[in-house]
Amino acid sequence: MNRIRHTLLIAVCIALASQFNLSYFVKGFIITLSVVLLPVFLYNYSELNSIIVGFATGIISPLFRGIIVYLGNKDINLTIELVGPDVFFYFTYGLVFYFLYYKSLTKDITRFVITAFACDFLSNIVEMSIRTRITDMSFHIIKDLITIATIRAIIVLGIVISMKYYRSFLIKEEHESRYRKLMLLTSGFKSEIYFMNKNVSLIEDVMKRSYNAYKMIYEGDYPKEVKNLSLDIAKDVHEIKKDYIRIIKGLEAVSKDKIDYSKMSIKDVVNILETDTKEYIKDNKLDICIYFSVRTNFYIVKHFYLMSILNNLINNGIEAIGKRKRGKLSLIIYETGKNYIFEIKDNGKGIKESDLDYIYNPGFSTKFDENTGNIERGIGLALVSDLIKGTFDGDISVNSEPGKGTAFRISISKDTM
Repeated sequence: MNRIRHTLLIAVCIALASQFNLSYFVKGFIITLSVVLLPVFLYNYSELNSIIVGFATGIISPLFRGIIVYLGNKDINLTIELVGPDVFFYFTYGLVFYFLYYKSLTKDITRFVITAFACDFLSNIVEMSIRTRITDMSFHIIKDLITIATIRAIIVLGIVISMKYYRSFLIKEEHESRYRKLMLLTSGFKSEIYFMNKNVSLIEDVMKRSYNAYKMIYEGDYPKEVKNLSLDIAKDVHEIKKDYIRIIKGLEAVSKDKIDYSKMSIKDVVNILETDTKEYIKDNKLDICIYFSVRTNFYIVKHFYLMSILNNLINNGIEAIGKRKRGKLSLIIYETGKNYIFEIKDNGKGIKESDLDYIYNPGFSTKFDENTGNIERGIGLALVSDLIKGTFDGDISVNSEPGKGTAFRISISKDTM
């Protein structure tokens, strides 16, 4: 069904393209855009039988042209005389293409161009022979037909190469986009694993305290129901801990097997973040101008963690700016002495002075949705702080002024990188 639809679509396109033409040699013979498009269609729809395409086009295109010609001269015999030979042109084109290219085991660009030339020239010879009844076809006409076929074959070659280049460009862009998304997804994935591992010790502490509470209640003068309840709580915490550790081990196994640990340059990290940030701003129609500057280059082994740190701070900056006009967000990376410095600044709503001492606490968040009552889980900055200090042995500081913006400054030793 698709082949029939594609064949008819090609025939209709060729019929329309045939109206872009100029007369040449003898009455009724025209040079059209359709002869450039036909081989391009046959090349791209290589699964279609060129004989069927040629025959379908040889019926639809002359019929379409014939209607237009007849409306102009009101003479059916003259119309058939002018348009009839077109049928043989397209029939011949389909046949020649079939035997020279469609049936060939070797389908390279060279063979295609030679086929396009041969189809063009031989089809024109057949059409011209019918129009001139062979006797009036001079060597001059044949020479010009060779020239026309050569020029059109070169044009066809240019179109096909351009299409190939454009397709490869789109594929490359798609691969780069997938790679970028994968890197950002992986950085978030590994950061979550890091945070979960850190919480294991907290769960362990809660489990110990719940068990100690059970022992105290069991040894004290408490009702049996209270003792059973305290025991159930201790058991539940223990089960939660086991499930939590099982999940972490599963995630770590996936991470260890599937994720590339090779080092990555800071410029590549920033390029990924910059492209993703621009796409996000564009997709959400935000009025934010970004400025990312890497004034030194170095390689990081734990690049997923660094990417997660920077991505969190960049996203916080975008959220702080929100729908404001003339938003500004910058990321500047440079070196000073023995350290690499990362500065992330925005001109958003800023952070209250009373909140600055708590922004790195797990669970703390100022992102509250008044419509739904939902509040963010508040691990973004807690994770950032933990990664900087725990993974990179670095420092983070913040300066903020409500209504004017926020600036984070990260300092990490070159030796740690």
